[in-house]
Formats: sequence, structure tokens, C-alpha cells
Amino acid sequence: MKQAILNYIKDGKLSSKDKSLLLVGLFAARREEPEMLLAVEAAVAKGNEVMEIAELISAAIISRGIPTWLSGIEAISKAMELTSVKSASPNLNNISAFATKDECIQYYQTEFDVLPKWIQYLVDYAPDTLLKYSNLRTTSLRDGSLSRLIKELLLYAINICDGYLKGIEIHKINALQLGADEDLLYEIKELCVLAVGLKAIFQE
Repeated sequence: MKQAILNYIKDGKLSSKDKSLLLVGLFAARREEPEMLLAVEAAVAKGNEVMEIAELISAAIISRGIPTWLSGIEAISKAMELTSVKSASPNLNNISAFATKDECIQYYQTEFDVLPKWIQYLVDYAPDTLLKYSNLRTTSLRDGSLSRLIKELLLYAINICDGYLKGIEIHKINALQLGADEDLLYEIKELCVLAVGLKAIFQE
């Protein structure tokens, strides 16, 4: 499968390095661990580092929860094995923390122009969860070892594969605002087809 990935992914609007990395995150989010580990081999062969893999997978937690991380730690371990890296230093710059509900509301109004209904319900019925989720979200999506755009593209891809229209729309808008265009988004759709199709190839 490593060779299949390397054969299929080509440089386009997005580099083959970034595409191979996105496949790792996509398989982690879908908890398809055998495919994920083979994708790690391709990603490392394309020059991705342990910290990049870890940071991308952690971004998917806001969309698909801790199970993504529990699958993803196997990807991180595999990347460490392949690169002989024993540990990595996280980028601690630009980490912001919200202390009040009003700060969270202001953040989402900036992100979405109009406060989304799902955030309004957190404000009204689960303000403590709002605060904790908002801090997780802003930390996970910040520019770090990877750009926020790459993280948004992963979340876009996850929602495409799951057919979740609201998630697709949210992350499509975010990606476009960060500089993506329709051609790049089409490449992400092709990557989703590849991810689903590769799994089918290896079924007996």
C-alpha cells in the first residue's frame, strides 16, 4: 500500500508531501489503523516529520474526538521508529487561552461572522464545555509545525468521507478564507476517493 500511495499521489496545487500527510490524518480519524500505518511509511518517505504527523492528528480531535488520538498514537510511534526520532519538541508559540464566555463568543463571531447555532446552544446550556472546547479548538487549529490551512483541509476531507454536509461547509469556508481555491479542494476530494479506494484494494 505504501507503494500504491506513492504511485497515486502527485504534486498539484498541494504537494505530494502534504497529501501523504493528510492520508495519515484521514485514516487516523476513521480509525483505520492498518491503512494508517502504511500511509505513515509513505508520509515519512515524502519527508514528513514526527511532529507534523502528531500535530495533524491532534487537530482531528475537535472533529472526531479522542478515538482519533488513540489510533493516531500508533502513527506517531511508527513515524518515530522510521525516523529514529525519540522525542519531538512541540511548538508552544501562539497558544491562546479563553478565560470567559464572552471571549469565546467573540472568537466564534470572528470565525463565522454570525454565531453558529451549535455554539449558541453551548453558550446557553453548557458554558463550561464551551470554554474547554474553545480552548481545545483554537490550540489545535493554530499555525504551528503545520499551517492552519492543512488542518482545515484534513477536517474538510474527514467530513467528505463521512458525508457530513454541515462539517463539509464549515471547513470548506475556512479553507477558502485561508487561501484555498476550488482546484485545491477538488484535489482533496480526489484524495478522499483514493483513501476509500485503497482500503477496498486490500480486502479479500
